[in-house]
Amino acid sequence: MTTSPVLPAVKTRNLLPWFALAGAAVIVVCVALWPPSSSMSDLRVYFAGARGFVDGDDIYTVNQKYPGMGLGFTYPPFAAMIMAPLAIGEHFARLLMTLLSGVSLLAVGAVTARALRPQWSRDRLIGAGLFCSAAGLLLEPVSSTFGMGQINLVLLALLMVDLLGHTPRRFRGLLVGVATGIKLTPGIFIVFLLVTRRFREAAVATAATAGTLLLGWLVMPGPTVDFWTRYIFDPSRPGPAHYISNQSLRGTIARLTENSGATGPLWLLSATIVGAGGLAVARRLYAAGRSLDALVVTGFTGLLVSPISWSNHWVWALPATAVVWSWVGRGTAMKVFATAWTLVFALGLPWWAPWADDKEFHHNFPQALMGNSYLIAGIALLVTSVITVVARPNATALQSDPVQAVR
Repeated sequence: MTTSPVLPAVKTRNLLPWFALAGAAVIVVCVALWPPSSSMSDLRVYFAGARGFVDGDDIYTVNQKYPGMGLGFTYPPFAAMIMAPLAIGEHFARLLMTLLSGVSLLAVGAVTARALRPQWSRDRLIGAGLFCSAAGLLLEPVSSTFGMGQINLVLLALLMVDLLGHTPRRFRGLLVGVATGIKLTPGIFIVFLLVTRRFREAAVATAATAGTLLLGWLVMPGPTVDFWTRYIFDPSRPGPAHYISNQSLRGTIARLTENSGATGPLWLLSATIVGAGGLAVARRLYAAGRSLDALVVTGFTGLLVSPISWSNHWVWALPATAVVWSWVGRGTAMKVFATAWTLVFALGLPWWAPWADDKEFHHNFPQALMGNSYLIAGIALLVTSVITVVARPNATALQSDPVQAVR
């Protein structure tokens, strides 16, 4: 009788230090590409609002103290309060925002990978998340967010971490409320929580939003009243709606109608239809156990119906690109769709059409397609999401979905 040789134990290599270095490298690349010496035009608005809050000035008119700053602060007073550290100095503000955006980018990549492939090993998930984050820098909305010093990636991370179940259960909805208190538009996710019957989270999010608004009024009562009675109803305050960067329904309609009197009614009608349809699709996806797909559809619905959705607001393109590529196993048509869809955001296609000085009013058909390509891609995402559910409903997804498994 022979005995089998004893095989030596195989040591599993600890990859965590290498992953940490890779994550740090992503942050370093972000700072190198967008250093504190960058102009970051939108961050100047944040800085002015933060300085106004710290100095006791009116945060909505303080921009007049800064030469060359045409746009004023457009967020609720609570946003100026949490941005107070930016008031230390513009160079510090740029560095801080870049670091926060870089960390948020890594968080978005991590939770995206976890939501799409919950069955993967830890190391494989971390590697996929890092790849997703690094690849995200190639998308125009992401690079524009860094280049302009915008807060979009931070808000995206808050929403995804909360809504995908990465916060303690009793606090879920809190980060959604905080994000809504900063910029209002994330409030569509409170509606999403309601239509998916996550009532406790919706209540927490609503209470958190109310808390931010109350805090803003207690600290800055005058600006709070002005915001809710004047500035929120001023469509020109963020900039002209027809500007090529505005890829919402209202932006497209304004370009096609040359900002005529029909723009407002047409936008309200189309926003109502798309908003209701998008949330219905999101509910269907969530019921099928596809939580990330549902979040992405909700995010794009919010971008479509919002009065202003500048190209840098479309950072939902990052998790959406991962979702779209997760569909490629459904056939050649999906591979073509995923490739074309990704190229729209990688190339920043709207900027290929003539823009500025009202050139947006004179696009021919190919230019109009390019000039409104984010909106077209958003609607295509909603339609294709419906097709993927109808064509192949995922009956077993509910068992593996990391968000619904803990509910």
